Amino acid sequence: TEVPVLPPLKEGNFHAKIRAFLKAIEEGGKAPVPTEQIIINQAIIDGIIKSSKAGKEVEIEIPEI
Repeated sequence: TEVPVLPPLKEGNFHAKIRAFLKAIEEGGKAPVPTEQIIINQAIIDGIIKSSKAGKEVEIEIPEI
């Protein structure tokens, strides 16, 4: 699965993404992070947690979006 990566925002940090998200809410704009990327990130985080609990690497499935 190819993981899409957004180009960095001007400031290129977490706080800039939060500010951009809040601005989008206030102004009715688009979220700075696409839903597809959020789903992929969550699948990876879930895999890390499952691997930690299992004590070994586990395979994860990233849904087609």
